[in-house]
Amino acid sequence: MLEADFFEVSDEFVNLANEMLDEWAQPMLSAAIMHAAARFNAFNYLSQGEQDSPAQAVEFLTNQYRQMLEESLRELKREQAVG
Repeated sequence: MLEADFFEVSDEFVNLANEMLDEWAQPMLSAAIMHAAARFNAFNYLSQGEQDSPAQAVEFLTNQYRQMLEESLRELKREQAVG
């Protein structure tokens, strides 16, 4: 997977969420996105043949989410300080 492709797909989800702000409250959208990600990642885990235990999959995914969230918070904070 190319990094540019990864961010392009990610940006498409963010753009969709931004469009949905016209109809839905931001906290509800945030919760719905997390729920959708959890459901899709559970589906992905099961479709991969369950090579790791469910606990290992949860630990891996929550660590990945934490890293991505922390990075996003740093980036947005930096952008706000500049803007």
